[in-house]
Amino acid sequence: MKLAIATDDFSTVTGHIGRCNGFLIYEIEDNQIISREERENVFTNHKLDGDHHHGTHNHSHGHSNLVTGLNDCSHLICSSAGWRVVEDLKKNGIEVIFTSENDAETAALTYCNGELDVSLDGTCHSH
Repeated sequence: MKLAIATDDFSTVTGHIGRCNGFLIYEIEDNQIISREERENVFTNHKLDGDHHHGTHNHSHGHSNLVTGLNDCSHLICSSAGWRVVEDLKKNGIEVIFTSENDAETAALTYCNGELDVSLDGTCHSH
């Protein structure tokens, strides 16, 4: 299994995935990490456009670049995300999991062991 974790410092889990600095990609087999990759966030409109305001931009709310950038992952762990990106990822086979766990590696391992403290709703509906 490959899972992505939204991060700002390549160590901790962060919130708003559109604004995160990158993604940690963990490949896990038999509940052990077999590889770890750091991917800079060059996928989301917030990072590509700088200061991104919904309703005042010239592009759609599509998240195809993010879906493409994480297409080898089955899960994305974060502390929060906008509802549009959650729906777009879900439609493309990437399950978004919200957690209050701060440490990225702990989040990856505890998720695979079925022990991750999962938040029921980290979806932002404010825009």
